[in-house]
Amino acid sequence: MYNGFISIDFSANLAVIKTRPGYSSSLAYDIDNHNFNEILGTIAGDDTILLVLREDCSRTSVLNALSVIIPNVK
Repeated sequence: MYNGFISIDFSANLAVIKTRPGYSSSLAYDIDNHNFNEILGTIAGDDTILLVLREDCSRTSVLNALSVIIPNVK
C-alpha cells in the first residue's frame, strides 16, 4: 500500500497523481511494470506523476487497475 498517495485527477486521456515528496518515482515504476492495458506510460517528478491513458479507457477502469497497487486510490 502506498501511504504516499494523495490524489488523482483526470483530463481527457491524461491523469495526474499527487504524492508526498519522494514517492512518485517508485510508484511510477510499479505502475509501468504492471503493464496495465489502460495506461500507456508515466512520467514522474518528485511529488507528481503524469499518466498517459489509452483513449478508449474510462476513468473507472483506470482507477480499478490502479487499485491493485494503490488500494486507497478510489
